[in-house]
Order: sequence, then C-alpha cells, then structure tokens
Amino acid sequence: MEIFLLGAALAFSINIELGVVNVMIVRTAIDRGAWPALLIGLGSCIGDVIWACAGALGVSALLQWPPAAWVLWIGGSAILCWFAAAALRDAVRGGSIDDSSPLRRATGLRAVGLGLGVALSSPTLILWTATVGGSVVASQATSVAGFIPFISGFATAAVLHSVVLAGVVGATRRFTGPRTIRAVSLVSALMFAVFAIGIFVDGANRLALPLLAGN
Repeated sequence: MEIFLLGAALAFSINIELGVVNVMIVRTAIDRGAWPALLIGLGSCIGDVIWACAGALGVSALLQWPPAAWVLWIGGSAILCWFAAAALRDAVRGGSIDDSSPLRRATGLRAVGLGLGVALSSPTLILWTATVGGSVVASQATSVAGFIPFISGFATAAVLHSVVLAGVVGATRRFTGPRTIRAVSLVSALMFAVFAIGIFVDGANRLALPLLAGN
C-alpha cells in the first residue's frame, strides 16, 4: 500500500502543475464539454505511464544518447510550435475553438491519441524522466512486486486527476463565455511557445553548437 501511495503522490505532483496538458483539457472542456476533454486527459495518462515505465527501465540514460536527444529536440520543438499556433489562432478568433484546430477534430480515439502525443512530447515529463522522476521510479520498481503497485498508484492518480479536472470544468462551462476561452487559449499558446523555445534553445546549446564548434 505504501508503494501504491508513493506512485500516486508522484503522479499527482506531476499533474497538479498548470502544464500544457491541463490547459488543453480546460480549453476543450469549456468549448466542447467534459467527455472530449476527458478523452484527451486519458491519452495524456497513457503518456504519463509510458514515461514512468521508461524511468523504471532506466531510459533516463537512453535520453542522453545523441540520436535520441536529436529526435526529442527537433520533434518536440516542432510539435509544441504546432500546438502554439493552433492555440493562438483560437485566441485571435475568440469565442470557440477553430474548426481546423486539432482540439476541434479530436474525437474518440483521435482525442486519446492527441493527449498521448502531447504527453510524450511534454518537456516537463521528458525532464522529469531524465532527472529526478526516473531515479525515483527506478528505485521503487526494482522488482515486479514493487513495480506493479507503484505503476498502479501512478496510473490511478493520473486518471483521477483527468476525471476531476474535465468534470469540474465541463460542469461549470455554462458560466464561461468567449472571453474565458480567449484567455485560456492565450495562456495555452504562450505556454506552448515558451516550452518550444526552451526545448529549442536547450537542444541547440547541448547538441548543435558543440557539433558546429567541433567543425
């Protein structure tokens, strides 16, 4: 039970912050209701669990491997820029999510896949796995007997967070209006852009500049 609660606490510490996934869930719940937002949240939970399992398998060391670092640098920056542009477009329009936005087209498994993609490209989760989180998970998941309750607690807390967030925002969406959606979209666009710039600059300093200096 102690290992289960530790996994739950670790998941809660990751999901409680105002990250890109949470803002995406809030935007979707305000504009489209709780169910589409919950599907995106469940997709992000799968991504959270994948990163947690990666930490248990020692993937934090793999993230230091240059080819993997390059893929995460370029791919993560591109995905976050795409989401930033979509959120900014929604903010400029105001009132609702644009029909061409990935949030508007995300239904069913596509919504789950969207949440999964955002979680897997999340700079917060990548850094968490590569540093503190990966070490904590690896230390607790030294055997199957420790891995199963830890991951179970982690997944349970992640799903519960998505259910509560999507449910509360979806239930109160009638009290919101175009200004709320525009404000949330602006926050979302800003966060995506900041994370994209941060990943790009960090990757350039760690990968591109040393390569150019060596030539």
